[in-house]
Amino acid sequence: MKSPYSLASSNRFAGLVGRSLVAGIGYTFSLLVGGITVSVLGLPLPAVGSQPEPAQFIISSLIAGTLVGLTLGPLGSRLNLSLHERACLWFLLLFVLNGLMNVVEAVLLTTNPVTQLASSLAILAFGQAVLASLLTLLFRPQQTGPGLITRLRETLAQRRRVSWTWRFGLAAVSYLPIYFTFGMIVAPFVLSYYNNPDLGLNLVTPGLGVFLPLEIGRGLLYALTVFPLIAILRDGVWSRAFWIGLTIAVPGSWVPMLQASAWPLVLRMAHGLEITADAFVQGIVLTWLLGTREPADLATEHLRQSSLR
Repeated sequence: MKSPYSLASSNRFAGLVGRSLVAGIGYTFSLLVGGITVSVLGLPLPAVGSQPEPAQFIISSLIAGTLVGLTLGPLGSRLNLSLHERACLWFLLLFVLNGLMNVVEAVLLTTNPVTQLASSLAILAFGQAVLASLLTLLFRPQQTGPGLITRLRETLAQRRRVSWTWRFGLAAVSYLPIYFTFGMIVAPFVLSYYNNPDLGLNLVTPGLGVFLPLEIGRGLLYALTVFPLIAILRDGVWSRAFWIGLTIAVPGSWVPMLQASAWPLVLRMAHGLEITADAFVQGIVLTWLLGTREPADLATEHLRQSSLR
């Protein structure tokens, strides 16, 4: 006979799987609707490499959306914000990390027409809006706390402006060595695919004058995007670093590599592992640079120091 604890754990897991599946179905449907809408409006559909079969696209999108629910859904219980604040935060994280970040890079590193990239971003934006809404409704905290603006103000007030300036600057620059280190590790596995015109990746190799500002800019965008999440989470440093890393990895690596079903498996796995490693190292660096102590902890420390005087 199962213990009450085991039964409760099984029920929680089944609930997580069920809600994640709903998120996956909603995400898949929204991408289909977005693609149909773009086509009806006469806008150019995205065409990067060979296109997957419709059934393949649906299955990969369903798995990707469900995976977002399974991995990031539990994070929703830690976001003790109001309904609309959680929806806005989820959309910011998903849209930037899964859409805007990659499209900005594609504009400068590929020969794909900007109109196609814009259409791709519009379809992703609609899909991420639906997915953000589902995560907000399906995964709720037990109670709400201070609002998002209040949390940000409390966090920013703990350091001087000059401190925040160099911290965000260092966060931007630190992305370069992280990016280069893991990029060089996977280079032997992916360069042959980059040079294969049959894949239709349409890649170009820009000079350092373009590449360095691009990646530093992406590093700053990462920092600005996850900073609200760092300010909201009330866990320890390592727990926050884990959630930040996972939040970057899932939409930035796992979802796009699952959906790039037309790419060779080796290329998808190599880039998936590379970006995942990037994400968790970034999680540690960004939490260390941008994380602050709890206001309650600071008050306790002040009282302790006063008592010692």
